[in-house]
Order: sequence, then structure tokens, then C-alpha cells
Amino acid sequence: MKLTIDFSALFAAARKMGDPIEEDFILDTPREPWEDKLSAGGIEVGPGDVDNEDGLLSYRGRQVLLYIQDHGSKAQEAILDPDAGKRYHVAECRTLHKMMKEGRFERYVVTNDISGEFHITGYDYMTRQSVEGKASLHICKNCLTYLNYKGYSKPGNYSAFKNFDLSEFFQTYSSFFTHTPQRKMGEREGYTQDWQEISRTFRQDKAYTCEKCGVRLADHPKLLHVHHINGVKSDNRKANLRALCADCHSKEAFHESMYVSHADRQTISRLRHTQQFRAPDNWQEVIDLADSGLWGFIERCRSGRLPVPEVGLDLQDSTEEVKGMLELAWPRQRLGIAINERDRMHAEGLGWKVFSVHEALDNFTTFVTRL
Repeated sequence: MKLTIDFSALFAAARKMGDPIEEDFILDTPREPWEDKLSAGGIEVGPGDVDNEDGLLSYRGRQVLLYIQDHGSKAQEAILDPDAGKRYHVAECRTLHKMMKEGRFERYVVTNDISGEFHITGYDYMTRQSVEGKASLHICKNCLTYLNYKGYSKPGNYSAFKNFDLSEFFQTYSSFFTHTPQRKMGEREGYTQDWQEISRTFRQDKAYTCEKCGVRLADHPKLLHVHHINGVKSDNRKANLRALCADCHSKEAFHESMYVSHADRQTISRLRHTQQFRAPDNWQEVIDLADSGLWGFIERCRSGRLPVPEVGLDLQDSTEEVKGMLELAWPRQRLGIAINERDRMHAEGLGWKVFSVHEALDNFTTFVTRL
């Protein structure tokens, strides 16, 4: 668990003295015992223990998944062959609703271990002896359909299932949760000892500007990263380096597990607007600019040929005070999509009709009629 202190006044004073400073003051607090259980073997739960965070499964503010530990007589088979194992769940899909209705939900274990290896138990069918071990279980297809994850709902699109990666999935929806996922992309691993100085100098040379979207981040230097184009972190030739904002960096190939908080993505989006960036005029630009947790909904909109929305629209009251942000917005229809509930309340107070992303997916026909 992380406790972040607001040093904004200190940073503001420091900026007047020279080059941007690195805003990375973070205080750590001891982990709770249940946190260790959650990231290790898991915790047995009942229906009331797991929350629904906009369609995703959560436990005490953490993004989690559910799986059945007891595989009975199929345990050994599941350990040897993932296809024989029971599916795990990441969303409140129809399978979980069915299990709740039948009173069988207590069979589930909740965890945020994203290694892809699950501790399962059972017994040998012939000898009746106990069996336990690690199994590489598969994702529930109903969960992928519910979220339209990577366009899975489209007929014939099986790649989202075949190539499903838990680390990538958790980071895709990181903006929906207040706590950092259990595992992050290891930024220090493989870097040279002088990497921090190289990175700082390179960003200064680029005037703290993202080379992809053009957002200027001189006042937020930690939100500008230096990307190794060929993926070799020890290759610090200038030709192999590119300055990218955290949002653009996380969308580079093989960077799907890079964690970027919702607050940081909103800051970048807000700066893009205040620096007079034009609104996107096609769906690919929307995908490039929007939070990755919205991609399933965006793909549904694109396939339905809906009007292209604005991305990251600030909402101001009559005094021009910013009251919230809509992740996607259709200003003419005063219709929007919000991730943060506070943003949603502010927008609705200003007369907008606002959906969460999963409300819009669940009621897509209703959503379309608003356009």
C-alpha cells in the first residue's frame, strides 16, 4: 500500500529555481496480512466479499480474479493439460451470476497473482489420494465477451482468448482501481548504471515534449519517459531513444504491462487539450489517445460506425472552474463516458448524460439512441 503526500507547493517553489525536478516522493507503509494472502495462494470468499468495480472484479479496492481451487478428480489432468481445467474469471460475467444463483459461489478463491499459475487441489480418481499443484488455467470466454476485451465479441475473433495475458489485462484496466497492481513492468531491470542521467539529459534535449503526441511536460517531468526503440535497455545510442509521455509509452509494442495511473493519464489528457490539440477525427486516433480500459467499448463504437468523440474533455462550470473530465465525449449530444464516479457526478450536475464504460456496453442500443 502506498501513501502519497502532496508536495505540489514545494515543487512549485523549486521549479522557479531551475530545471524540472523529479516528483517521486513516495512513502511506503507495511502490507496488511490479507494483502500477502491475496498475492500468494489467494483468499476463500463468499458472494458478498467480492465487489463489482464497473463490471470488473475487485477486493478491498484491488483488481482481482476468481478461480475454483478444488478440481476434484480432474486435478491431475488440469495440472498436465490447461484445457482440462476450470476457467478463471476477471469480470462479473453470466457464469458467475449463474454460480451465485445456484449457491455455488463459495467454491471460488480470490487472488491478484498474475503469474498465470494457479494453486489447485483435488484427488486421484483411481487411488483417491490427495493431489495439489500449479495449473495454467484459461480465462473465461464469457468474461471476454462481457468486456468486449480486444474486440472479442466480434464473430471469429479468437486472438483475445488465445493470446490472453493476465499482466496485460490488469494494466489495461488499471485506471479503474485506486491501488497499484501487484506487479509492474520492471523499469530498472537491464538498465545501465548511468541511465537516470542519460534519461534526464535526453528529456531536456527534447524540451520535455512527447515525440509521438506532442504534449509538453516540462512541469511534469516524471510523466515523460525515454523509450528504447529496439527494446534493448542497455543500448543508449540517441538513435535508439525516443521521448514519450507515459500514456504513449504504455501503448508501445511489448509495453502492455506498464502501469500508468488514471490520475497520470488524465493529467496528460488535460495538458493535450490546454495546449490546443485538435480533437481526433477518426477512431484510430481515439484509440491512440484514450485510456486502454476503454478499448473494448471503442472497438464496439467503431464497428457500429458511431460518430467520433472527443477524448479527455474537461468540463467547466459558469465560473470556468474545471469540475470534471469525461474520458470520451460527444458535446453536441451532451453524452459522455466516465471512469471516475466523481467525474460522472460533476458532469451530470452540468446537464450531461454519462455512462460508465460497462453500462454503455451492457446497454449499447440505449447508448446509441442518445447519439
